[in-house]
This record gives sequence, structure tokens and C-alpha cells, in this order.
Amino acid sequence: MSVKEKVFFSGIIVGNRQRVECEIQATKSTLGGVTPSPPAFSDYRIMDSEATRRLPDGDYEVLANGERIKVLRKGGYFLARS
Repeated sequence: MSVKEKVFFSGIIVGNRQRVECEIQATKSTLGGVTPSPPAFSDYRIMDSEATRRLPDGDYEVLANGERIKVLRKGGYFLARS
């Protein structure tokens, strides 16, 4: 049985000579069973805040949950990039 839930954790946005703390929303998926597997996280979303709204458009990395996620800020939105 698969269980999905929304979770929140802290992150740091770095790039363009900026370093801003942020809150991240993600989907946590776990598989139950005899031997439960470790959780997987997906659908990362940077929550809007006064600090994130002040960031200029450009390339950034988000350090969160032990991962380094590359994002692009464009027109006030954060978009995934590879």
C-alpha cells in the first residue's frame, strides 16, 4: 500500500549573490508492507514569502532535505531546471 502526504521543511535558496531561507512543500510517498521502504519526496514547491519575492530572476539552487535542487526564477516564479 502506498501512502502520500504533503510535508513541509526548511531550505536555503542560493545564487546571484543571495542566500535566503525558505519553506518547501513536497509530497512524501511511502510504501508499506513487510519491509517498509524509505520515503521518497517529489513535487517540491518553494513557498512564497517576503524574502523569496525579493529575489531577482536568475539561476538558483535550493538546499533542502539533503538535496541540491536547481531552479530558475522567472517572472516571479520558481521553475525546475536541469
